[in-house]
Amino acid sequence: MASEPTVLHPRWTTWVLENLATDTPPGDIVEGLIASGLSGERARAEVDALATGPALIAARMFLRRIDALEQIVRLRRAHRAAQAPGHTMITRGPFPGIEVFLAAHWVPGVPAVFTDLAPRSDQWAPRALAERFGEVQVEACVGRRGVVDPDPDWQPLRRELSLRELIDRVMSPETGNDIYMLAKNNATQRAGLRPLLAELGLPVALFGPSLDPRRTALWIGGAGTHTPLHHDTDNSLLCQLHGRKRVRLAPPESLALLALARGVYSRWDPVTAEDPNAPERLIEIEVAAGDALFIPAGWWHQVDALTPSVTVTCLGFALANDFAWYRPGAVL
Repeated sequence: MASEPTVLHPRWTTWVLENLATDTPPGDIVEGLIASGLSGERARAEVDALATGPALIAARMFLRRIDALEQIVRLRRAHRAAQAPGHTMITRGPFPGIEVFLAAHWVPGVPAVFTDLAPRSDQWAPRALAERFGEVQVEACVGRRGVVDPDPDWQPLRRELSLRELIDRVMSPETGNDIYMLAKNNATQRAGLRPLLAELGLPVALFGPSLDPRRTALWIGGAGTHTPLHHDTDNSLLCQLHGRKRVRLAPPESLALLALARGVYSRWDPVTAEDPNAPERLIEIEVAAGDALFIPAGWWHQVDALTPSVTVTCLGFALANDFAWYRPGAVL
């Protein structure tokens, strides 16, 4: 029979401390160590030593802090439930002015659809863009269907092509999610597409006199393009300029989604918002040409194009808008 280890493995030390900190009866912990191969005398000695040591004091201190923070999150969830019963309501209507927007949406982090911010113009239709800017060389992600996680693993999929070729492929019903121009493809930083930013005409009070191309992104894709559940580290305004998209959202305090986080992405990518086994209930909305969806930083969202789609997302608000430190999924 194998001899007992002279030093308890860190995995077992951690297990004992976690159980002691959560008030598991010491006898149960001893039984667990005996089942792992320790003698009864050695198991009791290990538990007694850890139960009176400084590591348990630190573990209990951190557990108290976590409990306090989870109470804050619980209170936030209760407030949201009072504002929107069942987490199903996002307001839709004209932009209310900068002061109301700040008080009702920016500061509390509440999404909304504004119906008078994004331009309604046939000039943003894919074929019209091809007529105007077809010879401009752009970058898109190609071959997405052959990759398990094409959004986090986007770099090997980068391809240069003309905007006209991109539009031709996007408009094909067979293309689906295989080709997509993403924010990371930096299309608005291409000199040939700069005139598009001036055509957005977004409020100066929100974005200043001109849009920063480094904080603005152009998305072009066919019906079926898919962005998995994730959160951003900035507030963003999603301006739908052509076509329709379905967006599913959940607030940052969705602890079930945090538990499934892989960086800024989630390991759960829902097929339907009403999945009975879903770890979190999602808000589902549809945006069409002329809609602008405000998505606060930290809100989980999944986006699917229902038709060929042209979208611009704007991060360059004339307000402090950099929460790069917000990456709770990276510390789990």
